[in-house]
Amino acid sequence: MRTHALFYTLTTRERLPQEPEKQFALVERHIHRLRQHREFQNSEVIVMVERNLGFEAEHHQRALHGIPMTRHRIDHTAKRYGILTTEDVKLGMMTLLNNMLREQRVNLFDDIVSDDAAGNRRRLREQLSIYSFQFKSAPDTFGKQRVSLNGKVGGMKDDVCIALQLAIYYSSKENMYA
Repeated sequence: MRTHALFYTLTTRERLPQEPEKQFALVERHIHRLRQHREFQNSEVIVMVERNLGFEAEHHQRALHGIPMTRHRIDHTAKRYGILTTEDVKLGMMTLLNNMLREQRVNLFDDIVSDDAAGNRRRLREQLSIYSFQFKSAPDTFGKQRVSLNGKVGGMKDDVCIALQLAIYYSSKENMYA
């Protein structure tokens, strides 16, 4: 049996230090905290960073590539680290997570490794409940109605929900890690 673990999300700016070196140190500390658990002591850690905004994924790969048993998600077609979360990717991720939830194949580790375990459980529950298709009306009669998948409604975030979907969607594709 293969176990996949979601351990971190790098998209929530207000919960992360703004300085890249502090972000890298935070991720490295988190990986070391994970490895203190008997269940994850010898587990490979795969770092998956959304690359929708710039070169964050490449910066994380350069900063963290020396951590033992750690690999980084790579897009071989684009020859870049990270994951570009297009609408097609989001639809695939949502569909897979939806099926896995219906089949009761998603479980949370009782001892969540986090500085705020209860808050992260609450955030995940909230974000999963609001994540949905969002519709935007056409600007005029000749325009097209736009639809997107997200949970950014009423000031909410969807970073933890996206991180869970990334972990499920990409975790079994071995060729996508460097």
